[in-house]
Amino acid sequence: MKSLFKLSAISLGACLAAQASAATIFASDNFTFDLYGRAQALLLSGEGSAPDRNYSNQYGDNSLASAFRLGLASRARLTDGLDAIMQAEWDMPDSIDGTDTRYLYAGIDAYQYGILTFGKGDSAYYAVAGATDIYNYLDSRANDYYIMGDTLPGQIMYRFAALSYDLRLSWQTSQSRINGSPFSVRNAGAISLATQMFDKVSIAYGISYSDLTYDNSTGSQEMQDYFAPILAQDYGLTDAQATEFIKNHKPGHKYDYGFAVSYGVFGSELYAAFVFTGTDYEYLKHQIYTTELALNYTMPNGLSFTGGLELQHYDDFFITSDLKLGLAYAFSPSFKIFAESQLDLGAEPEDFYGSSLPYGYGEDKYVLGAEFTF
Repeated sequence: MKSLFKLSAISLGACLAAQASAATIFASDNFTFDLYGRAQALLLSGEGSAPDRNYSNQYGDNSLASAFRLGLASRARLTDGLDAIMQAEWDMPDSIDGTDTRYLYAGIDAYQYGILTFGKGDSAYYAVAGATDIYNYLDSRANDYYIMGDTLPGQIMYRFAALSYDLRLSWQTSQSRINGSPFSVRNAGAISLATQMFDKVSIAYGISYSDLTYDNSTGSQEMQDYFAPILAQDYGLTDAQATEFIKNHKPGHKYDYGFAVSYGVFGSELYAAFVFTGTDYEYLKHQIYTTELALNYTMPNGLSFTGGLELQHYDDFFITSDLKLGLAYAFSPSFKIFAESQLDLGAEPEDFYGSSLPYGYGEDKYVLGAEFTF
């Protein structure tokens, strides 16, 4: 789950000191420096760590894992109405895969003129896809927005918020093997517009475009290897035919588009969100459609209930069809325990991925966790 600090637009540097549990290490009239983070202990089912986690457990047994997140945020006054800002955040799981940089950017906050940042963060399209990103551990990954990972590197990000409107623009420069995924891009861009329609009701619209790049690099070969079995399934080809087919039919672009409707504020009584998005890859016969529903109710005593449905549809079958349920209890603002499950409702990911089915797809997942936040 991305924290309230994150959901309240830290992705573009709007509120670098907004996290309630953040510790101010140094502050003066013109400068602040904050430290925040969390530690998690997790009991996972055999498939609970996949597909987007660093924990290596492919033996189908329960396992105990732990993770630590550390974040730094700072703001410095340059002149009246203009601040310099930065954020850096890392995940450090107990695995050999090493540290994952989630956020690393710097920029300026011009207040009524908007916020401009450079580095790694959320693309503008997260304003749509992130509406259902409310889970403690079993994050939503049905949406194809996350195919390259959670946050994206090498971006220019701009946000302007005024009069109940929130405009976000992002541009991603050339990157190879983004977040260790098979995907490389020449460039990418996204735009979103969100507004509050009624009391507690908000709606966001967005579109994203990625220009995929192929060359002789290892990353491009990995991207061809990723698409070959998908195209083989789509066109009814053998593996050898798919290898030949992809030489002249490499998916060169990716489009994402959609909208999100939400009610309430996450963490304060009832929060509900509905997301519908479409994804188009060149040379795939059909578009990928994602429908997500997420609900959360947080009681004043610290008890919260979470549930959701995630459907990823292609042609006449579901790649992903998951029911999610969660329960959490916060003993204090700094410590909570939680339980989450993800139940497969009969998806057929093998009809899309073929024999290259990513580990963990179509599997039930369970996690028990304890989290200390500072």
